[in-house]
Amino acid sequence: MSPRLNSLPHGGLRFTWVAVGVAAVIWYFLFAVPGVNFWGLIAPATLVLGVIGAPLVYRDTFTASGKEWLRYLGLGMAGAVALYVIFWVGNEVVALIPFMGEQQVENVYATKAQASPNLIAALLLFPIGPGEELFWRAWVQRALMAKYGPWKGFAIATFFYIAIHIPSMNLTLLAAAAVAGIFWGLLYMKVGHIGPGLVSHALWDAAVFVWFPLG
Repeated sequence: MSPRLNSLPHGGLRFTWVAVGVAAVIWYFLFAVPGVNFWGLIAPATLVLGVIGAPLVYRDTFTASGKEWLRYLGLGMAGAVALYVIFWVGNEVVALIPFMGEQQVENVYATKAQASPNLIAALLLFPIGPGEELFWRAWVQRALMAKYGPWKGFAIATFFYIAIHIPSMNLTLLAAAAVAGIFWGLLYMKVGHIGPGLVSHALWDAAVFVWFPLG
């Protein structure tokens, strides 16, 4: 594990757990409360929790040289393509399972009716994709890895990332959160910097939801 991932956040681990609790409440409203505009809530939430929150508790979040950022850009783009291929294959498999078939996939895409495709793509590129990655990996996973060690911290952070999707009552979405969460969590642990995950998450979100949807 990179030495930079060994430090606890400003505000301590308790502050991190409070932030996870806040995220859990927000995601409950996103998935379980009728009439909530998904995009109108998740955009400001990820902006505050991720884009603003993570760099405050870990002030070295973006520290890297220009050469390193070019490498992270390449890794992130490759990661987005690899994850999209994984989901394309997974979508073909899911279609064959009765209780995880087309209807559940359609339910995942139902929020597209709440805004224009161009606006959704823009929000996924920023702040939603980067914000989620900054919060769950650069803040929560990093804090838990510093406290409990790399693998245990990764496992706990990934568990909570998956768990906040439970209120959707959508097995396909839960499976997607598990695959993506494990992928980005391992990427963060391996590289030791949030750069690749930022690029991968943002591009993958826009691709799978707007540019090249799977359902």
